[in-house]
Amino acid sequence: MIFPIELDEVTKAILQRIMTHKREWEDMKKRMKWSFILFLFSLTLFGLYIYQTVVIPNHSSTERMVVAAIDDERIFWFTAFVGSLGWFVSFYKKKSDKAEQDFHALRCEFIQKSSELLEKRAWEKRHVLYEWMKETYDISLYHENK
Repeated sequence: MIFPIELDEVTKAILQRIMTHKREWEDMKKRMKWSFILFLFSLTLFGLYIYQTVVIPNHSSTERMVVAAIDDERIFWFTAFVGSLGWFVSFYKKKSDKAEQDFHALRCEFIQKSSELLEKRAWEKRHVLYEWMKETYDISLYHENK
């Protein structure tokens, strides 16, 4: 990794870990988004299937609808499939939240200790590093707030 200013190895390692956590957080957000889209799509298909196979043919009696839903084995498998997709959404949501917390904790730690981590020459040119991090990786090192 080539940084725009000269840094010591410890600072480079910390900045690379911040970048890695940022990538991990974005990856988890992407996975959560796609699993949620897939969940909504399959839930819509499941609703249409229930409507066409259970509700329309048995609309005269609620009891007949319940019996038809219980007798159809595909409804059980569809429910299991949609439920597992819902579990994936929850799983990726937790992973995304954890990755976000780790990223922000490491970023805030760097901001708090930047005066100790950056040597005198690097400290004077820190704005070049911060601007490069912001433009290249969308990581703000100016303030602890998001």
